[in-house]
Order: sequence, then structure tokens, then C-alpha cells
Amino acid sequence: MALARSFALTFLLLISTHVFAQGAFEVFLAKDVQGAADNPLTGRYKDSILLAQTTKAFDELTLPSGPATGATYSDAKKFTSVVRAQGKVTRSLYVAPAGRSSLEVMTNFTETLAAKGFEPVFRCAGEECGESFYYLKYRWDKAETKVVGPNYEQARRQMIDAIFDQVVDVRYALMKKTAPEGDTYAGIYVAVNRGGGFGDISRVLSDRVGVLVETVEPKAMDRRMEVVSAEQITGKMASDGKAVFYGIQFDFDKADIKPESEPQLAQMVKFLKENPGLKVYVVGHTDNKGTLDYNVTLSNKRADSLAKALAKLGIDPKRMVARGLGPLAPVASNRTEDGQAKNRRVELVEQ
Repeated sequence: MALARSFALTFLLLISTHVFAQGAFEVFLAKDVQGAADNPLTGRYKDSILLAQTTKAFDELTLPSGPATGATYSDAKKFTSVVRAQGKVTRSLYVAPAGRSSLEVMTNFTETLAAKGFEPVFRCAGEECGESFYYLKYRWDKAETKVVGPNYEQARRQMIDAIFDQVVDVRYALMKKTAPEGDTYAGIYVAVNRGGGFGDISRVLSDRVGVLVETVEPKAMDRRMEVVSAEQITGKMASDGKAVFYGIQFDFDKADIKPESEPQLAQMVKFLKENPGLKVYVVGHTDNKGTLDYNVTLSNKRADSLAKALAKLGIDPKRMVARGLGPLAPVASNRTEDGQAKNRRVELVEQ
């Protein structure tokens, strides 16, 4: 009798602990994360909860514009095409109310955007998206895909990890609105959670539609980088063997040097003319967004473009060797926006 009573008490304790654990996560589906708000362009599906959000005044976002190719286990999996857009970037992560389909949620978003002048760039559903689409788009173990704000509680971070862990009925839409001030992009990714490996969190999210809303709005970047003077370049060369520059600006996704780079170019030319016997490597660097081959190629083109610009201003081309290293020599972690900004740079390195 005593043994039976002990077993019953143990069973009740396990059940109550499980219920408590689930309840600890359900509270995050009761109200929006503090400090977040719907983007007026997209709004939200009625009665959804805003689980997480990040907003950056100026950043670059890579958005799929074609299906994924390759199996999930393949190292060669990738999106067949992408759009890289710069501007004000907002990423919002919603959990739709229970009993809704990904089709219904997606249709509400696309109709709202269409009514505001957006046109489809790419849309897919299920197999049309490709087997590895969900894996490439949002994964708990790919930090760059997740939406995590500063100071989020551990439990909220776990829900953010779990929301697209195991999904069905994947749907995606990329839409664009063209205006004189520039293009605005909105990417909507929805899928039905089917549990996964996060225990009670997965059970709380099961059969709920997760929604990732990403927008890029035209906005000029604030120019805050100081010009490095010829005297400062001389000092850096003497102490470090190199000088780092953030004042050389390029057109987006191109190697064309922008006119606002002229003050920094002038100081670089002054330094090189004051040190006529010095030979340098002109080195381009990027952050880790995009593929390695793409970034190395782009940084190499930009380094070459800078060397040619210096040559046009009177520097002997034989004194310069241009090379691009892409993301291979970071000076800060690429896990943060500030770190990525520090890694996007050019350098003069003493030969």
C-alpha cells in the first residue's frame, strides 16, 4: 500500500513538473516581447504574438529570390538566387494563433503588401521551395539566421531556437516596391511547427505557424568614419606595419569607389608621396555575410579599384600590389553588427 502511494506521489510530481515547465514557456505566447512593434508595411496576422525582433538603422540583408537546391545533408546546398539589399533592416518573429494554416497566414501578408504597391519577386510552397530551403532559411544552430534581441531571457532564446526546428507546409514570398527613393523589400517565411528536439518548448509550439517577417527600407548610411591623416598613417606604419581605413566607400555590391572617399584618398596619396621608397600591399576585407568565394572576389576587385585610383592620383603602380582577403582576416567577431562593420575595411600594408 505504501509502495503504491509512493509511486502515485512520484507520478503526480512528474506530471506537475511537466505542466509547470510547459507553463513557463507559454507565458511568452501571451504578450509581445518588450520594446517591439509591428512594421507598418506588413502589420501582423491577427492575434499573433511578436516573439522577437531586431531593427538596424542601416545594414545588409540577403533574401532568397529563388528555390533552394541540394539535399539538407549536402555541403553544396544553396539558394539558386538571392537579393542583397541595404537600408533599414527589421526582422520580426511571430507565432500565429492555434488552428491556423501557413497558407492562410501567408495569404494575409501577401495581400496586405500587394494593396500597398508591392509586387512578387519570388514565391514558393512546399516542394517548390526545395528540400533544403527551411534548413538554409532559419536554423537554431545558424546564429546569423535567428532573430535575437539584446538581453533576451534564456527561455525566450530557447523558443526562438525551437520555432522552426521541425516544420511542415513551408511557404515563402519575397515582394518588392519600387519608388524614387529606392526599392523596399519584404520577405515572409512561414511554416507549421511539428515539434522537434526542444522538449516542452516544442510541445508548446507544435501545430502553431511560425512567421519570419523581414523588411529592408531605403535609407542612407550615416557617415561617421573619421579620415586618417597622412601623419597618422605614418605612425601606424611605424608601429603596426599597416594602416586601416574605413573612409574608403564603395557602391553596394560593386568595386566603384564613391565620391565621399576623396578626403581619405587625398591623405593616402600624401602619405605615399612623402614616403617615395615605400611599397605597399593594398588589401580589401569583408565581413562573413555571403559565400567565401563571393567575398574574396569582391574584396579583390575593391582592392584593385583602390590601387588604380591611387595610381591615377600620381602613385607609381609598381609600388602597389592589390589583394582581397574577404572575411579571412577579421579584426572583430562577425556575430555582432559592430564587429561586421569593423571587418569591412581596406588596409595599406608595408611590403
